[in-house]
Amino acid sequence: MHPKMTTLQLLGRALGGIALVLAFTACAHRVPASNNGAATAALQPPPPPEPGPNYRIQFGDELHVRFLYQPDMNEQVPVRPDGRISLVSTGQIDAVGLTPVELERVIVERSSSHLRNPEVTVIVTKLGEQRVYIGGEVLAPGYVLLRNGMTPLQAVLERGGFKPSAKRESVLLMTPSPDGQFSAARLDMAQVVDDGVPERVRLRPNDVVFVPRTWIADMDLVVDQYVRGLIPALPKVGVGASMNQL
Repeated sequence: MHPKMTTLQLLGRALGGIALVLAFTACAHRVPASNNGAATAALQPPPPPEPGPNYRIQFGDELHVRFLYQPDMNEQVPVRPDGRISLVSTGQIDAVGLTPVELERVIVERSSSHLRNPEVTVIVTKLGEQRVYIGGEVLAPGYVLLRNGMTPLQAVLERGGFKPSAKRESVLLMTPSPDGQFSAARLDMAQVVDDGVPERVRLRPNDVVFVPRTWIADMDLVVDQYVRGLIPALPKVGVGASMNQL
């Protein structure tokens, strides 16, 4: 013991050492807890994407229609396979292809005859399946569920692949617009299959990949004879004036 050190000084040193040990122990316990929380958060599935302001309503979506001043008219409704919804306040409405804001305007217009100053909010509460349609010279024409980054060849393979009669160098990719018109592009799938040329195209919801038997010049004929059979719920459609080579 130091001759000049008092009892109080010794007690202060002892307490200081105990406080340092406790502080170190607390830090040692806090760090793993923080890391465990981060690891747990990383294992959680990401939240589903929310429709943006320009999202257009699709088949199979579920909508919450809310009337601000007439809450008894609120409804949760699915978008049917024919592209329509049914509301007590309006009857049937064609909803597919509209944005939620556009549908709100239609509902307000239809319900104004018997509701006083309706104010309507439409919220997409569940997204329906997103599909692409494969037709023509493939083994099993029909639709496939769209995956992120899906290419035309991947979609064709999910329907059994090309028939021997397929004209693979003239595959048609048709993309519908909100007004029911189609724009078209010609894909050389023979280069992809035979030469290994990478695909640059990624499919979007409701795209139609049509594999012809022969070279096709009249796009309207394809839409009228084949696309309607693949997507019976589509409205009266036509095709854009231009067709691109991809």
